[in-house]
Amino acid sequence: MYTRVVFPLVALCLIAADDPDKTATKDEDRFQGEWTMVSLEVQGKKLADAEIKEYRLTIKGDQWSVTNGVANGTDFKFKLDASKSPKSIDMSTKIDGEERASKGIYKLEDDTLTMCRIVAQNKRPTEFKTTDREGILVVWKRVKK
Repeated sequence: MYTRVVFPLVALCLIAADDPDKTATKDEDRFQGEWTMVSLEVQGKKLADAEIKEYRLTIKGDQWSVTNGVANGTDFKFKLDASKSPKSIDMSTKIDGEERASKGIYKLEDDTLTMCRIVAQNKRPTEFKTTDREGILVVWKRVKK
């Protein structure tokens, strides 16, 4: 009797569990669109609201483009891995013809995207915080249309 009840429940749970690749795709779909910067902390120092209020993020496909209202910023390619905990993001861009990569973590809650990454090191943060030596912590809010 026990086997007839437990086995179907376990099978149902396995079928219902999210495939990490599908979860990453769902998150990538949820990334799409326009975002405005809510906060930015670089190496333990939070930037003033006046310094960040013009920053905008546009995400199309695997392209991540940041502008600051005055000039175009940097364009990145990104790849998500939602199977990790915390979820991971790898970003790459070319600066002066040289490929630069950074590893980060992210969380996506409703219309808020929080990301922490380390630049110029082959290292991924494990928490959503910076130190006086490394890290960028940024929070984006989806632009409502």
